[in-house]
Amino acid sequence: MRVEMYANDGAWYSAEYEEFSVTNESAGYQLTVFGYSGDAGDQMWASNGQKFSTYDNGMMTYTAMTMQGGWWYSGYDCACLNGGYEFTVMAPQTGFYWNAAYHSPPPPLSVLVDVKPGRLLMSRIMIARP
Repeated sequence: MRVEMYANDGAWYSAEYEEFSVTNESAGYQLTVFGYSGDAGDQMWASNGQKFSTYDNGMMTYTAMTMQGGWWYSGYDCACLNGGYEFTVMAPQTGFYWNAAYHSPPPPLSVLVDVKPGRLLMSRIMIARP
């Protein structure tokens, strides 16, 4: 998986993950993501191993409702690519964000908070058949 985003400093940043997979519905759409490379910082680390939550389903329904989008919320989230853009009730950690938690991998926190939605690219998708 590759995520590309346009940040508020006027530059494009990317994060690539060697593996990105999601389980089936009965397993709660649990996320496996690892093998980071790029210049946007590994902001998916907290979502790894989490089950998907929406406003009406999952362990983090209130968070999904507040963020205006379903995601693999952990409570320590650094990224959410499904939320509403420029939603500011709990700004800046609501809506669409990347690198919004209390970690400081390069680039600095201030560079990527409030990023503009970019591109999510998927390749080499492997589907296991029963």
